[in-house]
Amino acid sequence: MMGIRERINDNRGVTIGVIGVVIAIGVGLIVVQVLANRKTYPTKLPDAYYTIDDGQTFFAENSENIAPFEYKGKTAVRAYVFACSDGKPFVGYVERYTPEARHAIVVEKKSGPQLQIYGRELKKPGAVTWTKSGDFAGIAKVTDLRCPDGKFPEPVEPQ
Repeated sequence: MMGIRERINDNRGVTIGVIGVVIAIGVGLIVVQVLANRKTYPTKLPDAYYTIDDGQTFFAENSENIAPFEYKGKTAVRAYVFACSDGKPFVGYVERYTPEARHAIVVEKKSGPQLQIYGRELKKPGAVTWTKSGDFAGIAKVTDLRCPDGKFPEPVEPQ
């Protein structure tokens, strides 16, 4: 009578194949379980700030919103919120996509560095004109923020 060890040694190819199939099934089950949990518990937490009044006030919402978008009957744009040493948050600048870039993202489901570099516009709250994101010198001026003490403010993330 032949033992298990001898059968394994005599049939190495079959043994390796069986072990490979068992590992593949195990990995497949783990992947299916992880993907099933993702669909069951989507994360829609507010992870970005937006404003509908040019930065006077702001609210947290999901960053999947592509600004500008309709919010409570008004146009919302992305708001970048900061705080100085006093801890009081303020909107440092706002951002939106150009109509063409927004259409490409929302309707055509496109993305990429071209849209991120050239498809956005930024401005400081209260400013009249928007600065194209491809204007690097202009964007540097918009995003250059200082506290009253001359220090750089800290970004504030939604809770």
